[in-house]
Order: sequence, then structure tokens, then C-alpha cells
Amino acid sequence: MYLKRLEIQGFKSFAKKTTLDFLGPKDTRQSLTVVVGPNGSGKSNISDAIRWVMGEQSMKHLRGKKASDIIFSGSESKGAMSAASVFMTLDNADGRMDIEYDEVVVGRKIYRSGESEYLINGHSVRLLDLQLLLAKAQFGQGSYAVIGQGMIDRLLLQSHQERKNFFDEASGIKEFQIKRHQASLRLGRTKEHIEQAELVLHEISPRLKSLSRQVKKLEQRQEVELSLREAQEQYYITLWQHHQKQIDGCKENIRTINTTLSSGQKKLQTIQQELATLAQAQSRQDAFQKLQKTYQDIIQKKNALEQKRAILQGRLQTEYSKSGNHQMGWLETKIAELQKQQKDISDTLQKEQKDQQKIKDAIVLLQKKQEELTIAKTTQRSEIASLESKLLQLKSEESAFHIAGFRAVQAVLEARHMIGNVHGVVAQLGEVEEKFLLALDTAAGGRLASVVVENEQDARASISYLREGRFGVATFLPLSKIKTREVPYFVEEFLGRSGVHGLAQDLVTCRSQFDSVFSFVFGSTLVVEDFDTAKKIGIGRVRMVTLAGDLFETTGEIKGGHRQKRQRGISFADGDAKMNAHAADSCEQDILEKQQTLSVLEIDREKIITQLQEKESTVRVASHAIAMQEKQQNAIEEELAKLEQESALLTMSPEQYTKAMEDVTQQKEDIDNQILSSEKEAEIARKAVDRFNEEEEQKKRRVFALQDEMQSQQKDVSDAIGKKNESQVALAKLETKQEDLQQELYQELRTSIQVIIDRGIAVVGIDTLEDVQKNIHKLKYTLSLIGGIDEEVVQEYEETKERHDGFSTQLTDLQKAMNDLEDLIEELDAIMKKKRDAVFKQIKKEFARYFTLLFDGGKADLVEIYGEEEAAEQETQEGVQVLEEESVLEHKKKPSKKKRSILKGVDISASPPGKKIKHIQALSGGERTLTSIALMCAILKTNPSPFVVFDEVEAALDEANTVKVVSILQELAQESQFIIISHNKVTMHGADALYGVTMGNDGMSHLFSVKIDEVGEKLVE
Repeated sequence: MYLKRLEIQGFKSFAKKTTLDFLGPKDTRQSLTVVVGPNGSGKSNISDAIRWVMGEQSMKHLRGKKASDIIFSGSESKGAMSAASVFMTLDNADGRMDIEYDEVVVGRKIYRSGESEYLINGHSVRLLDLQLLLAKAQFGQGSYAVIGQGMIDRLLLQSHQERKNFFDEASGIKEFQIKRHQASLRLGRTKEHIEQAELVLHEISPRLKSLSRQVKKLEQRQEVELSLREAQEQYYITLWQHHQKQIDGCKENIRTINTTLSSGQKKLQTIQQELATLAQAQSRQDAFQKLQKTYQDIIQKKNALEQKRAILQGRLQTEYSKSGNHQMGWLETKIAELQKQQKDISDTLQKEQKDQQKIKDAIVLLQKKQEELTIAKTTQRSEIASLESKLLQLKSEESAFHIAGFRAVQAVLEARHMIGNVHGVVAQLGEVEEKFLLALDTAAGGRLASVVVENEQDARASISYLREGRFGVATFLPLSKIKTREVPYFVEEFLGRSGVHGLAQDLVTCRSQFDSVFSFVFGSTLVVEDFDTAKKIGIGRVRMVTLAGDLFETTGEIKGGHRQKRQRGISFADGDAKMNAHAADSCEQDILEKQQTLSVLEIDREKIITQLQEKESTVRVASHAIAMQEKQQNAIEEELAKLEQESALLTMSPEQYTKAMEDVTQQKEDIDNQILSSEKEAEIARKAVDRFNEEEEQKKRRVFALQDEMQSQQKDVSDAIGKKNESQVALAKLETKQEDLQQELYQELRTSIQVIIDRGIAVVGIDTLEDVQKNIHKLKYTLSLIGGIDEEVVQEYEETKERHDGFSTQLTDLQKAMNDLEDLIEELDAIMKKKRDAVFKQIKKEFARYFTLLFDGGKADLVEIYGEEEAAEQETQEGVQVLEEESVLEHKKKPSKKKRSILKGVDISASPPGKKIKHIQALSGGERTLTSIALMCAILKTNPSPFVVFDEVEAALDEANTVKVVSILQELAQESQFIIISHNKVTMHGADALYGVTMGNDGMSHLFSVKIDEVGEKLVE
């Protein structure tokens, strides 16, 4: 192994990159290279560069004060460098260096910022790694590999302890010293760790014992808790099943009631339709009047015929008397008188008949009006019944607010007419498709129950009403203050994407006046298909809700899980039954108005009935008077006919009389036939009138029956609605109990009822549930007696035990590691002592030989100095250097009381020929130099280094002694490569290659080289 190349850049005076190539071995001999140059040219910086790249940490040895001093600081023509680097290329073909490369490049860089790095073949390494690598190859930057100008004197004048360290490295035990140093540091850290582990164990052992007792107590508690849990599970599953049966019963009851209610409502609707049909049918009064008129006409015709028959009868019964019993004058006078009476009675009768007809016409009008009022009254009652049914339904549905726990909301809605302009809750004001119902209910949240009012005065009045009535608290949204939220432009970019259904506010159908309300409620919330769609858009970018009810807030918060499609509370689904928030009020108002109209109709009908009764009484009186008049008229007409017949007969001849009697008889027969026909027609007309009256009577009876049936059916419907409402309230209460039971179950057991059901926990009888509850209380009391043990005590016990076991194991491992390290240190000490003794003997022998050669006689010796001290585990290897960047723990020293004899130092004795020197300092400067060179040569002979740098070590020698030194170096060159920095011409003559170093006005060192074999015998002067 030898040094092939040295590259320097930015190091001290070598600003520019400077490369020194060294000759390889020739004829089994290493090269000897001499670097020459005037004082101040920077040639010694080459040895500093070699020392620095090999890991030198002392700036004093590098002739500087701080790290940045070794970086070129600049000159008049060249600026300061920001970094310095040195790369040393070693030939490792013989494998002396423990690395799998034939050529090894060791480098070091430093920057003005203070950062530095070590490199081996371009890879960054630690200083310790570099030191070990060099030590195994017998390198050492602090020993004999680089011998500086002051080191020759320092070697002899330093203390015996410092000299011992030098000899240790010269003995080739540097590798073992580094290993021992590292083992000693690890031993110190191990002892510290042992102390820490013992302290921790001392601290946690009492706690572990305490925890162990608590764990045993907790195990007892866990047995009780297990029994308690089993009892609680039985209790909850039994109660759950009991409630569930009641819920199923309520639901079945509601289904039955719904069936009954649907059937009843259909029947009621049929009755109402029939009543409406009967009420709306065309009046038959005209038909009745027509039948009455036909009958009366037939009767009048019959009466007229009977009058004619009576006259004819009178004629037939009159006998002609010639006796003069009836005189003509008297007949004429009597006829004239009867005719006058007849005329007076006829005028009176005609007048009374006209008056009677007027009254009859008025009666007809009153009857028509009465019939119209009766129809209107029946229709009104039917409409009132329908509205009352509807109102009852609305009231039942509106009670959902109270069932859902929104008592304050219901109170405001019920009193909205007293309060002001209250439009309703948000859930009532919009329609939502079934597909988006769960998503929008989730997105709106609690704002579904917010009450929408016209302005802040209405909100204030509502709040005052709630406060005075102590109904609770509600949220109000005044339309005059709620503003539409602007949708950010980047949110609109997501619309139309796959899986995005749109903005939540756009999926609600409402009146335009409520647009701002739904904009406020939903804002820029997007309704998306599922979680994956929301993830693609970006969770946290925009507020989103999925169809399954998973909600993503802009804060990154995600709310999700199983949601029921219809939960207890307010939902947009309630909007179907309460589309119009004022439906109940409108219905009540309609009922009130129709009841008022019905009252007016009943009053008008009573008035009509009174008037009709008065008119009918007047008609009856008039009819009686007319009948009397007609009877009197008939008697006068009959008497007048007789008298006229007698008068006529008195003037007839017998032939005329006979003929007249025959005509009268014929006329009488015709009239009799006509009367018979009229009687048949009258009978037919009377039967038609009777049949009409019977139908009208049946119709009236049907109307009355339908009214009674409608009232009964209305009562049944109302009862069904009431029962349904009661069942719904009971169902809601049971569902609330179930929800409370689930919450209680989760709080007690941290599980769900479904888990218990899936586990098949047995259900006990409801009659034994009280015993189970008593057992639960008993077990809880037992737990209270055991005491409140932290539920985390087991975890703490496990952690503490694990920690205790870990530290125990660690302590065992540390103690084993400490024993191993102590054995290793003893083994290293034995190896180093053995090797040091063997090498020291050889160095001692070679030192005496080289001293004799250099001084042509005399004696020199090396003496080991021993002493006793406590066998402390303290590292005293000052020769070992570590990285500045590496943090090494200062281990505590535990000195042993055992005494041992140790090597304290090395002393040198040297006596040139003819002199007896007691102290080495008595030697002259040249003698000290020769003695130091003899010692160095002895070391190199015994333990040769791959290369050695001498920096003007022979400067104090004369030419003769220099020749001796050069001769010895050429001998040593068989094993080591020499790089000598010198002014001595004798040294130059012994070189294989020369490097010259100069410095110009630019303040930078420049290099040129000469190979001796290329110039023959010519020497560089």
C-alpha cells in the first residue's frame, strides 16, 4: 500500500486545485519524495493537509485557531474560498486496508458555515469509521505517520505519560485502543442504563404490587359485572320485546283503525254525495202544481156538468100547469131578482177567487223558497260535517309537533292568529321528493323546526307569547331579515358532475316568497349520490350530503351512520299532510262561516214557515167563504134554471114541449156520461197527486234518514280519528320509550339492542322482570361495596407489568452486556499488553541500534514506568479522537477498591559516546534531533506505516548526519513510503522525485515536480 495522489483545493494557501502524484514501489522499494521550497511558500501546508484529511481535530497541530482558518482567506488578486477539501488516494492492491477496493480515496471537506464531512470513495462516513479503517492499516494522524517540525523535540521533552500514548500508537494497538474506548463508553452508558433501570424498577415495583392487588379485586368486580351485564341484558331485551309487542299492537291497531276509518270515510262520502244529489235535484213543485191544476180543472169541469145536470133535472121535474098557479109576471120578476143575486155573488166570488189565487201564488213562492232553504240547509250541514272531519284529521296530524317534543312550535302555530303573521315551520313550507327526503332532512337539521314569520315584530310577539305561557323555546326566521345566500362560483362548477344531484335549496319546491328561507337553511350544500362522489369532489371543499344521510362539513367534519328514513321529529315528509300551514285555521274559518250561514238559513226558513202557515190559514178561510158562495150560487142557479124552464114551458106548444123534453133528456144522458168520465179522470188525477205526495214524503224521509245516518257515521269517523290519534300518541310514547331504552342501554352497556338480539339472549317473563331488576340493584350495590376501581387499572397493570418485565429483561440484558463489555475490555487490555510488550522490546532493541549508528557509539534505552492505582473503569486513552459532531455520553465512573500495577509512562535514556547524561534535556539540539530520529526509525522498523511524512525533521542536522539519516530512510523505504519536506540538499539527493512549491504575489502556493530518473544525474539546486 502506498499514497498515489494528493488533491488539495481551498486548503490554506492552496487556493486552486493542486494535485501531487507520488511514485509507486520500484524494485521492492517504496518511493522517497522530497518537497522543497522557500520559507513561506506553503510547503508545510502539504503535511498539514495530509494530517487534516486523516482526521486531525486539533487546530493547534494544524497551526490555526479556528476551523475556518484552514480555508483560503483570499489575497489581493484572489477572493476568499467558501470551502476547503483534501482527497488522498491510496493504492490498496495488497489489501492492507480492510475494504474491498483496490484504490481507496479518503476525503475531507469543510465549509465556512462550520459544516464538514468525511468521505471514503465518495461515500459520507463518520470520523470514527475513518479512524478504525486507518488504524487497521497502521495509520495514525496523531503518531508517527506525520512527523512535524516541533514533534522531534516534543517527543523527548514531553512527559512520560504523553510518551506512553505515543508508544501505544507506535505499537500498532490503535485499533484496539479505539475499540476499547468505544467499549468503555458503552460500558459507562450501560452502567448508567442499569442504574436508571434499577431506579425505575424501584419506583414501579410498589406500584405493580398495588396494581396487582387492585387487579385481583377488579377480577372479582368483573365477575360481578359479568353477572350484572347478563342480568341487564335480560332486563333490556325483555323490556324491549315487551315494548315492541305493544308497538306492533299499536301499529296493527292503527292499521285496523285506518281500514275502519277509510271505510267510514267512504260511507260518509257516499252519504254526503247522495244528500248532495238529493239537495241539488231540480224542484218538483211545478210538477205538483201541474198535477193539482189538472185535478182542479177536472173537478171544476165535473161541477159544471153537475150544475147543468141539475138544471136539466129541474126541467124534467117541472110540470106544466095551466091552472095559473104560477103567473108569468111573478116569474119574470123572480127571475130578474135571482139573476141580480147571481151576478152579485159571481162578482164577489170572482174577486175572492182572484184574491185566493194571489195568496196561493204567494204560497207557491214561499214553498219554493222553503224548499230551496231546506236544500241549502242540508248541503250546508253536509259541508260542515266534511270540514269537521277534515279539521279533526288536521288537528290529529298537527299534534305531531307535540309528540315530537316541539311543544313551543305547536303553541305558536295554534295561536298564530293572536300572535301575528306566522307562516309555519320550515318543514311545512316545502315539498321534497321521496328520493331526496333523508338527505335534505339531514342537511337542514334542527332548522326544520324553525318558525317562519313575516318580520321581527311577529318574532317578538311569538317569543313574548312563549315566555308568558312558559311553553318553551323556538327559533324564528323573519322573512324581512333572512337574506338569500350567495352560492360561491366554485360550487357551481360541481353541478352537472356525475353523482351530483344539485344544490339542496334547488331540490325543494316552495312558494317564491320562501326562497330566501331555504337558501338560508341550506346555503351552498350539494346533494351527492354517495361517499365516493363526495371524496372525488374533495371533503372539506364544500358542504355536501349523500342520499344515505352522510353529511360533510367544510371544516372536514363528517357525520354519518345508520339513519332511519322516518325518525321521530319534524321532517319534510310532514309537508304532505300540512302543505298549507293555515289549513286547520282555514278549515275552522270555513266551518264558522258555514255555521253562521246555516243559522241564517234556519232563521229564514222559520220565517218562511210562519208566513206559509199564515197564508195557508188565509187560503183555508177564503176557500170556505168561496165554497159558501159557490153553494149559494149553485142554489140560485138551480132555482133560476127552474124558473127559466117554467117560463119557457109556459110559452111552448105541446109539440115544442115534447120535443124540448126529449132534448133535455138526451142532454142529461150526455152530461151523465161526461160526469162519469170526469169522475174517472178525477180519480186518476187524485191518485197521481197522492202518488206524488207519497214520493215526496219518501224523499223527505230519506233525507232525514241520511242526515241521521251521516251524523252517526260522522260520529264513527270522529271516534276512529280520535282512537287513531290516541294510538299514534301511544305509539310515539312507546317509540320514545324504546329510544330512551336504547340510549340507557348504550350508556349502561355500550352496546346496541340489535347486538343483544343477535346474541340470542333469553327473554324472561314480564312477571319476573321485577325480580331481575332487584337482582340488578343488588349487583350494583355489591359493586359499590367492592369499591370504585378505575376501569383502566388493568390496562395500567398490564402496562406497568409489561414495563416492569421490560426493565427486568433490560436489566438482565444490560448486566449481561456489562459483563460482556468488561470481558471485552479485559481481553483487549490483554491483547494490547501482549502486543505492546512485544513491540516495545523490538523498538527498544532497534532504538539502541539506530542510536549507535547515528552517534557512532553510545548507549540508548527505553524504560517503562509502572505504578499502582485503583482499577477504575476510566478511559485514559488520550490518543483516541472522536468526531466533533458525535454525541458521546459521559459515563459515571465507579472506581474499584482493588489495586493494580499499571504502566504509567515511558522514559528515555540516551548517552552519546564519551558522555554520561543523566537527563535527556541535557542533550544538545542536534543530539536530541538524532535521538528522536533514532527512536522514530526504530518504531518504523518495528511497525512500519504505509507512508510517513517528515516535515523538516533534519533541519537541525549537519551534512554528515543528514547523510546518515538519508541512508537509514532509504533502508526503511523497503516497507514505508516517505514524503519529506526539507531544505537540505543531501536529502534532495536521496529523493526519487522532487516537488517544488513557490508563492507569487497572488498569495497562493504553486507546485511543480521533477522525477529524478528522468533527468539522470542532474540534481535540483
